[in-house]
Amino acid sequence: MDSPIHFAQGMPTIDQIPVQKLVAPAVVVDVIAAAAKARDYLISARDLRAWETKNGAIPAGSIVIFRTGWGKYYPDRKQYLGSDVPGDIEHLHFPGLAKDTAELLVQRKIDGVGIDTASMDCGPSKDFIVHQVLNKAGIYGLENVANVEKLPVKGATLIALPMKIEAGTGGPVRIVALLP
Repeated sequence: MDSPIHFAQGMPTIDQIPVQKLVAPAVVVDVIAAAAKARDYLISARDLRAWETKNGAIPAGSIVIFRTGWGKYYPDRKQYLGSDVPGDIEHLHFPGLAKDTAELLVQRKIDGVGIDTASMDCGPSKDFIVHQVLNKAGIYGLENVANVEKLPVKGATLIALPMKIEAGTGGPVRIVALLP
């Protein structure tokens, strides 16, 4: 989990996130087909609007999970990250959110974002704009989320329980889903 302070000064640290924001309805946006065609796929606001057209508005206070299909590559570093060279940050390739997606999620007043890749920002990102937009709005991030293929597109409740690290910008989290 990346707490809001991860990229935004003055925002909550991991131990300051209220438990009420860690237990929330889950919304799962499936972009597997698009991500399969482009390793660095940017999940767009158009993807979110398409989800809403089919399923209704993304509820405020929810945790939005993005299913890219990348979890199937873990723990193969070359497939999952795009490079298996330790410390190589220049050749990372995996899907992530576009800035317009982060901005739309802020408008929807969600509590958290999760993704089955190593980061909410796509692999080649150098500015981490998605982290900046979401964290500045007090939205935390869940990365490397496992088993998202087992979640329904809506109806589940997610429980994200991070280690309560004092003043932590991030840390390990145990995520549990209650299925409908």
